[in-house]
Amino acid sequence: MPFCHSVVKKLFIFVTLKMKLILSFCIVFLFSTYALIAQQKNVRLNFGLQGNIPERTFNKNLKDYNNKNGGMGFHICPTWRYSKRVSFSINMEYAFVTENYQTDAIGGFDILSFSPTVNYYFTQHKIRPFVGIGTGLYHVLDHNPKFNLGIRPIVGVNFNNLFALSLEYNRILANIVINPRSHGAFDNYYLAVKGSFSLGLFYGTQAR
Repeated sequence: MPFCHSVVKKLFIFVTLKMKLILSFCIVFLFSTYALIAQQKNVRLNFGLQGNIPERTFNKNLKDYNNKNGGMGFHICPTWRYSKRVSFSINMEYAFVTENYQTDAIGGFDILSFSPTVNYYFTQHKIRPFVGIGTGLYHVLDHNPKFNLGIRPIVGVNFNNLFALSLEYNRILANIVINPRSHGAFDNYYLAVKGSFSLGLFYGTQAR
């Protein structure tokens, strides 16, 4: 009986291990298949986070503790890959941009933007550098004017249609009237390093 019990136990362990391996293989296979199909869909949803580069990176007159124009944000960007070279999108973004430090009370600006954008891709490989331009409306909460026209030049790299890394310069063209409760300005711009994941939604009309 002890011998039989030992054999059954070893057999159970062996079968369990095999099932785990098969299950792991199936998960990897399904994920790979989905990723392959998803990256081919030309109507997509891009989303991700960003970090803003402080002005002191380029302006040595600012102290190291001054994080003016720094901050962070996030975005959602429905995208249509019109062709292998061109895509159109609508970038909807929230950015928190830190102000010019004047006191120990560190504040910032909450900025919402809505920016139609076009990107041009230089290659058709899995790694594709691109440039783009966006223009749209920027709303700086608690400051005037309420809605401001802005532009957004872009340079970046797309990886296999699943992830993109970009540098985006957001410039508000109007002169923002700063609320007196704020301690400093942000010079009507912020420079963001953005990471975007891309989820394929469905197949749409695509040019040759």
